[in-house]
Amino acid sequence: MKVLISKNKNFILCCVIIAVVYLLDSLLFFSQFYLMYDFFSEKTINAVSTGWAYLAQGIGLTLFMLLYRSCRQISGRRIFQIILFLSEVPVIIVSILVPDEIILMSMIIILNVIIGLHTGFTFTLAASHVPTSRLGLCYGLAYAFGAFGTWLISSISGGKLTSYRIIFIDSLIIALIIVVILTYRDAVPDESENKNEKTDTAMPLAPSFDTSKGRKILILLCIVIAIMAPISSIGTNNNLYVEYCCEFDLLAQRSFYAVGLIAAGLIFDRNRMAGGICTVISLIYPIVLIMIYHESGLLMLVIGLSYMLLGFFSVYRAASFMTMAAESKKLHLAPLGLGIARICESVSVLAIIETGCSELASVILVSVLFIPLVILFFLMLKEQYTPVPVPVEAPKELSAEERRAAFALKFGLTRREEEISAFLSEGHSNGEIAEALQLSENTVRFHVSNILKKTGMKDRNEVSRAYRQ
Repeated sequence: MKVLISKNKNFILCCVIIAVVYLLDSLLFFSQFYLMYDFFSEKTINAVSTGWAYLAQGIGLTLFMLLYRSCRQISGRRIFQIILFLSEVPVIIVSILVPDEIILMSMIIILNVIIGLHTGFTFTLAASHVPTSRLGLCYGLAYAFGAFGTWLISSISGGKLTSYRIIFIDSLIIALIIVVILTYRDAVPDESENKNEKTDTAMPLAPSFDTSKGRKILILLCIVIAIMAPISSIGTNNNLYVEYCCEFDLLAQRSFYAVGLIAAGLIFDRNRMAGGICTVISLIYPIVLIMIYHESGLLMLVIGLSYMLLGFFSVYRAASFMTMAAESKKLHLAPLGLGIARICESVSVLAIIETGCSELASVILVSVLFIPLVILFFLMLKEQYTPVPVPVEAPKELSAEERRAAFALKFGLTRREEEISAFLSEGHSNGEIAEALQLSENTVRFHVSNILKKTGMKDRNEVSRAYRQ
């Protein structure tokens, strides 16, 4: 790909595309979320919205990674992404206008698989074009815009995300996304046109995943994200439970989430290690929330802070894999972190709902999970920031000609002096040298004297030792 736009313009365009895509996905997700209240119980709604829907997104992300790796000429093309966005229009129309619980459930699964597919597209887009030193901020800003925009549109429309008006809003957003994709060909290229990979000299390249060190880091990061995901989902469920008990607006809390996303993005870009440590620490607070909400006089602030901290895990699971994908040139890995998180979140939520896990049991579960999380996280940091030892090559054995030339070059010897120094290294006398070179002994003696002067050595034996070193 011929890069015709600056890094700043790439950064802005990618932020805009990801932000608008997330705004669309968030509106579609919550439209179907509120439609479920006409058909299902609270327990079923929770199981579907944060269980089966997240599992469908994880499947969509996995499908995209497989397609991108094996059939990039299809999955990386603009037309493929445009078809995905257009397919969301009939899905939301059927969801809103056909009042049937089976159809609604089917549309929820289909929509979330599609969301997973084009989320993978946005992640590889960012990994391809945004400098690795700004990937965290790009993701944080874009998703903050989507989170805040969902709340704003909900407020303007009186909270009616299930009315026919949302179809018009979603259609306009889809049209905007398609226009951007078609207009900025250099910012959103077909992968089949991609000839030059983006590099960012501001950050060091990650170890190649073809090496044992690179594979170990990748495996450790996958396990860390897989453990973080259920801890985060339990924290999110605690937030939802407290909000339900206190009748707080779910969408209004997303403005706090937006602030957390931006803060996490800035910290991650400034220092990746600090971003990871802040993420581990942030996972503790939402769990504590459920134990203190009864006594808190500042409940709104407590929940808002909890949502801000949840933004750290969102940024870390996305930006860490996008960064590794960009630095290792394996772009299909960019959505892997979110894919792992979605699948693990869905499994943990469904297990908790089906088993009726109590507040105490959830706190105990998180406490147990934190032990391997902390151990594996710091093992991963140690592996990441331990320099790879550079193998020391054995000194190359010089040939006779190379050794003679090197000795002559080192001391500035003439061609004849070079020849005589080779004989000296073998212990020959002046007479033997004179006979071999057909010179007089006086001439050989003259050249030997010059060799001793130029090398600063005392006698021919010292010359011989220095020659062989």
